[in-house]
Amino acid sequence: MFQSRVRSIAKASSAFAGGAVILSFFTATYYRPIPSTNTSRQLHLEREEKDGRNDNNSSKNTNTNTRQSIHAAKNSVVATSISTAEASAPSRKNASFCSERSPYFSREDTPLLLSIAQHISIGATTLAIRLFMNTYGEYHIEDDEHYQHFITLVLGGDGRNTNSVNNDCSNDTKKKVTKAPLITISNHRSLFDDPGVVSCLLPLWIGIRPKYNRWGICSQEYCFNDALPSFIKGYIGAGQVLPIQRGAGIDQSLFRDFAALVARGEWCHIFPEAGVWQWKSLGGRGRQHLAEEEASNVNHDVWKSKSSKLKYGIGKLIAHAPITPRVVPFAHVGMENLLPQDLVTRKTFLKKDFWRGDPLKVHIRFGAEIVFGDLIDEYEAKHGELWKFSSEASSASASANATSSHFESSPSEKELYMKITARVEEHLEEVANITVAQI
Repeated sequence: MFQSRVRSIAKASSAFAGGAVILSFFTATYYRPIPSTNTSRQLHLEREEKDGRNDNNSSKNTNTNTRQSIHAAKNSVVATSISTAEASAPSRKNASFCSERSPYFSREDTPLLLSIAQHISIGATTLAIRLFMNTYGEYHIEDDEHYQHFITLVLGGDGRNTNSVNNDCSNDTKKKVTKAPLITISNHRSLFDDPGVVSCLLPLWIGIRPKYNRWGICSQEYCFNDALPSFIKGYIGAGQVLPIQRGAGIDQSLFRDFAALVARGEWCHIFPEAGVWQWKSLGGRGRQHLAEEEASNVNHDVWKSKSSKLKYGIGKLIAHAPITPRVVPFAHVGMENLLPQDLVTRKTFLKKDFWRGDPLKVHIRFGAEIVFGDLIDEYEAKHGELWKFSSEASSASASANATSSHFESSPSEKELYMKITARVEEHLEEVANITVAQI
């Protein structure tokens, strides 16, 4: 009699758990991220048309001052980026079985079933990646003061959690805890870096918990394309990943969603190289012609780029956060052996002798925290106060709060982004060079 009752309870519990899992992923599918509507081809054609108009206009004004011409060209590019970004904004209303409400809730407001889906997605992915990395190969993190500082920041320590006062609230709710954003930046060695490397950064007991996990962005052509079923997109979205549209610029609505998460105080990770580069030194922008000319004999160590190797979206994330983010760089090497890349075509393929080849070895090193207060102070002394997101920004409120006139970047703001990005590049390249040299 007792055993029969135990079996009944076990069956009922299993049925309840299974039903909760199924319902949670229906919820994740319902709240899945939606990619932009414009294709990369459409963006390319729009820019070509705009460039053609710019060329015609410049030919009619040959006596215009050179500096003014350059300034006008920059403004026209900004206008093109803005119109393209607004036109390509995703529409949740037109998608089937999709909430019109933004899926990027605050931790306190996340629906229970969506929270369960996040725990399952992040927990299952983290466990699977750890199993793979510890059986097929191995990974090693330099456990120094920089890594320990990163763990402290993830857990909200070292001043990341602060008390703030909201004078618009009653006395009972006037004081509240706000959290400074945490941004990690790293080199991008393969398409599997996230989750392959990122899922291994934290101790397991921390890494399987959504509230301590990163938010990331993934090119919509890979993670949110039309060929993928909606429930797969829901699983990826529940893993705290947002789509981003390549070529749509830093004013696009998808990037605004990501910036709103930074403003809320979340941990957000970004690959500022904005693409996979498997050179020995950081980045690859501006070097493609060299690879095409000397694909068989390229001196990667000697070649130096005069232009930035990183894209300046990272500068925008930092500049407009209500609390200046805590920015920590790390570099890794080894993932390129799993998914090597053709240096000319940049196509990725699975390593040869996957089962019989050498085991995968990944090395990860963290760098010192990067500060930007002086650059922001210098800008505000010259141009006035920067527009900032609300500290309570959610992606839903961001659309109202971050109106296009606010989130669109001015030329002077872009100069600030470039300065911030140059500092990021300096620190990230230093860490990357040390990491590569030790292998």
